[in-house]
This record gives sequence, structure tokens and C-alpha cells, in this order.
Amino acid sequence: MAHTGKSEHPTGNPTAHPTDLAGYPAQALPNYAYSNQQQNVQQQPVQTVIVRQPQQAAPSDYLVFAIIVTIFCCLPFGIVGIIKASEAKNRFASGDYGGAEESSRSAKNWSTAGLVTGCITITLVIFITIVIPSALAVIMAVVAANNDFSTFNNDLDISHYY
Repeated sequence: MAHTGKSEHPTGNPTAHPTDLAGYPAQALPNYAYSNQQQNVQQQPVQTVIVRQPQQAAPSDYLVFAIIVTIFCCLPFGIVGIIKASEAKNRFASGDYGGAEESSRSAKNWSTAGLVTGCITITLVIFITIVIPSALAVIMAVVAANNDFSTFNNDLDISHYY
């Protein structure tokens, strides 16, 4: 083929696909339909349904009780009571009334356990630090009044052993 200055297509058809050349099998091309038209899609309005339950009173959260127990009675149980009390408030605010009731009951139970534990601990501390030493002092005074320790004091003299 001589070059004439013009570019010629090997098959003579400039619109022919290269697979149409001799020696190559014909291949199917995808059929894409291109359109310059815009499609108008109309969406139906979305309906939102809000179900409101009748307003219920918030359960007691026992926060003040838990704080008093924490300060005066039992720190660990009081802290758990405070956590449960705030959990009760949060659950009620989010609409979980059953969970709020459960957390409220739990806050009351932890705070009551802290109050009982604190009272028992305070009673034992008072008993051990005041009652027992006072009772021992009274017992020693009674024994000292009933016995003559003059002979006992002589036995403590160890000077004759040297």
C-alpha cells in the first residue's frame, strides 16, 4: 500500500471497529443508550408518625438519699446509689419508663444497704473504741479495790537478785 498522504483505514471503512479486521473474530459491543434528557423523578412526601404516650410522673431517683449515705455512712454503696439514681433520670428522659423504675428501685436498695452497713460499722466502732475500754477500766478498778497489791508490788522488786 502506497502512502498517498491521506490516512486510510485498513478495511476502507473508517467507522469499522478494529475487531472487524481480517483475522479477528467479531465481538459484541455493549449497547449503551445515552440521552441528554434529564429524568424527572418525583418523590412521594414521607409521612412521619409520632406516637406519644400519656405523660407519666418521673419515678423518685433517691439521689439525695444516695448522696447523704455516701457522705455519712458507706462510700462504696453510696457511689453505686448515685450512679443508679442518675441512670434513673437518664432513662426517664429518654422515654424508658420501665428502665427508670428499675434504676430507681436499684438506687433505693443500694442506698438502703449503704445506710444499714454504715450504721452497723459506726455502732461497732463506738463499741470497740468506747464501751470495751470503759468496761475494762471499770473491771480493773473493781479488782484493784478488792485486792491488796502491796505484796504484789514487793514481788516486782528485783534488786535482791543482784
